[in-house]
Amino acid sequence: MIVIYQPENGDEQRWEFDPRKVPASKAEMIERRAGESWEAWLGAVQSGSIRARRVLLWHLLTIRHYGLRWEDVPDFMAGELVVQNTLDELTAMRNRAAKAKLPADQRAQVMTALDLAITEATERDPEPEGKAPSQTYANDTPSR
Repeated sequence: MIVIYQPENGDEQRWEFDPRKVPASKAEMIERRAGESWEAWLGAVQSGSIRARRVLLWHLLTIRHYGLRWEDVPDFMAGELVVQNTLDELTAMRNRAAKAKLPADQRAQVMTALDLAITEATERDPEPEGKAPSQTYANDTPSR
C-alpha cells in the first residue's frame, strides 16, 4: 500500500506500507486503537474508513516520532490522506478475481476496473530498476 499524506500547509509524506511486515506488538496496538480485528481494520482502510485511515496515519507517524500520542495526530482533511494499492497488490487482486467464481458480466466489470487501476499504477509509480527491498515494515520516504 502506498500512503500519501499531503496537508494543505505542509510537506508531503509518503510511506510504502506492507501489512504483512508489521510486528504483532504493533498490530495489537493498531487493533486496540481501531477497535476491531487486524483483518477488519485492513478492510476498513481499503474501503475508505476515515477512522481506519487515521489509525494508519498515527501508526506511520509513530515510526518516525515514537512517542506521538493519538491526540496529537493531525486532524487532516479527508482529501489530504490518500491510500493507493501498489502494482503488485493490484496484480494479485486481478489474479484472484480471474479465478473467482463470478457471473461473467460481474467478472468483466471487476477485470476492467482492475486493468484500469493497474494501468494508472504503472503510470504513477513505474518500478525503478534494481529496487532494493524495504528494510522495515513501512518505508518512510522523504517528500517528493
